[in-house]
Amino acid sequence: MSDFTIQRDHSLGIDGARQLAQHWAHHARRQHEMDCCIRAEDDCERVTFERTGVTGELIATVDRFTLTVSLGFLLSGFSDRIRGEIEKNLDAAIAKAAAASGGASEVSKGSLA
Repeated sequence: MSDFTIQRDHSLGIDGARQLAQHWAHHARRQHEMDCCIRAEDDCERVTFERTGVTGELIATVDRFTLTVSLGFLLSGFSDRIRGEIEKNLDAAIAKAAAASGGASEVSKGSLA
């Protein structure tokens, strides 16, 4: 098993974060055949996702995205590549959403576990 966490600060606010989390879930369903469950909570949007060999959760709050991923044995050998692609795509999505909302397009990279 290989587990990792990606955190990104943002300035989208809770509505923008919710919208981006929902877009991310729809993309994960379409492009990666993930089973996603979106749950709106008072202070965040929570997306749980899974498919064979992958489980995880995306939590979008007013100022941060936290994405945790667990890869099964067969995919753990690709952990660095998968993590890199997720980071690149998440950063691009946040920058695009920030630009569309008129906010700063720079992504603040939080701690990576």
